[in-house]
Amino acid sequence: MKKIVENTSKYLAMSKEENKEFLDNLYSLMKKLEADVVDYQGLKILSAPPLCPDCRSNHIIKNGLQNGMQNYRCKDCGRQFRVTTGTFVYRLQKKEKMLDYIRCMVAGKSLRACAKEVGISLPTSFAWRHKILAALQSFEDNINFFGVVEMDELLMDYSEKGRIYKNAEELKRARKQKPKKVAVLAATDRAGNLLFKKFDGKKLSSEQIEQFLKAKMPKDGVMCSSNKKAFKKVGRNVIKHKEIVTNHRQKRGIYSLSTVKKKASEFTNWIYFKFRGVATKYLQNYIMWYVVMGKYLTGKTVSNTGRMLNLASSDRWAWYRYRELVNKTYVDFNIY
Repeated sequence: MKKIVENTSKYLAMSKEENKEFLDNLYSLMKKLEADVVDYQGLKILSAPPLCPDCRSNHIIKNGLQNGMQNYRCKDCGRQFRVTTGTFVYRLQKKEKMLDYIRCMVAGKSLRACAKEVGISLPTSFAWRHKILAALQSFEDNINFFGVVEMDELLMDYSEKGRIYKNAEELKRARKQKPKKVAVLAATDRAGNLLFKKFDGKKLSSEQIEQFLKAKMPKDGVMCSSNKKAFKKVGRNVIKHKEIVTNHRQKRGIYSLSTVKKKASEFTNWIYFKFRGVATKYLQNYIMWYVVMGKYLTGKTVSNTGRMLNLASSDRWAWYRYRELVNKTYVDFNIY
């Protein structure tokens, strides 16, 4: 593996601003060094110690090198693994092309355009995009809400885009069974924190909203929502202060749903016009892509390439999450 930085102690001691500058220049640095994404994964593991992919133990010891890559062994369960195991670059072929693929992806190019420019097949382009997006799922934990939080239900088209049916009978049965809509909870606060969360079901339940509030908001926050039944039923033991806004009006000059509705409209336009819709089982992947763009990325493609690589390299379980999602059949979704 190639060294991307000479002084690792200096790298680990970077301030927040220094780290941003490093990531903004990361793409150019890696191209100059002819380094690839696996090399960066080796650098990234210095920021957090390795964990066993089987038992999640941190009782890990080094266990030699293989093809220049560090091996580890778990002292608890005996599992041997590499620095890349479980990450979005696990078992990656053509690793030298992934950095430029990320550049094409953050530039907003289509799957076909990314494949053509980088020199990979269309199925590989699809797989790479979703391995990267699977790695972004963990950043949902970094988003919390404070103060006045506007919340609304967003009903999106149910889609099985890309599904291949075995015969006409299966297609007929699927058309009869599948729902028209799936429920997404949209939330934003006055500090700019934003999150969309897909839930199972054709519409939101009060239990799902309460689950979201317990994880993302303090009890002394203010839930500002529409007058839909699910929001009205949210218990006072979960959130003490609720403001129900009707008829799209501003309540007492403070409470409204204008911001969350604007954000929801921008998001749906992004999904339906840029991608012409996405399969429902991949919807949360695209949700986190949209959220990450607003929270972590800039308007410059080169800067975004380094930042996206860093974000994707931060997750240890992206490959497993990706495989689980790809293997999931549409009937697994509890929405019928």
